[in-house]
Amino acid sequence: MVTNTNAPFGFRPFNQQDGASPTAGMDRYFIKSSDTNVYYTGDPVMLSTAAGMEGFLTVPASGSTTGQPLLGIFVGCEYYDSANSQMRYNARFPGSVGSSSPCNAYVITNPQQVFIVQGSTGGVLGSSVINMNFGFLSAQSSLGNTLSGVSAVVLASSTQTANSSFPFRLVELYANYAPPGVNGTSTGTEGYQVALVRGNNWVRNSGALTATST
Repeated sequence: MVTNTNAPFGFRPFNQQDGASPTAGMDRYFIKSSDTNVYYTGDPVMLSTAAGMEGFLTVPASGSTTGQPLLGIFVGCEYYDSANSQMRYNARFPGSVGSSSPCNAYVITNPQQVFIVQGSTGGVLGSSVINMNFGFLSAQSSLGNTLSGVSAVVLASSTQTANSSFPFRLVELYANYAPPGVNGTSTGTEGYQVALVRGNNWVRNSGALTATST
């Protein structure tokens, strides 16, 4: 059996838990053009409560619980590119784009959307943890791919818990879909298993209030 290797890609849409064809519907939110955070496609995001940033997106700190529900998964943005004097679509927000206008950001907010994500080392993701809840590790979000805009966030494999405040629920193992030998399908102690998860404690299923998306 092939040993898993660390090759994260953030949270990538896979299917919907209700069995319907996935549409990966996106809602529009906003990022302040002066925001110094870098956002990659596949990053978890939340709404900021910081003074002057209320209602704008922000990148949550790495951890198991975030202090408030996640909004969803970032999947790209539009902002004014002052260097070329035109609007630009990008799979990542590079931070501080130099315009005074808010930037459009697109976020998958549906908690029934299932995502494929690689786990971290330090915990084995096997059949015994299906339906358990997990945190995520965003500490390596700055290590996302600057060319493709793809995230490097991973599921925190060692945080498996029944705690309902954790932001993701593991619903299946990728090993049950992928051919043998594909990276992430080994259930060995090296970790780095690839799993299917859905939003567990997000704005849309937590009862939390949120600013309008349009």
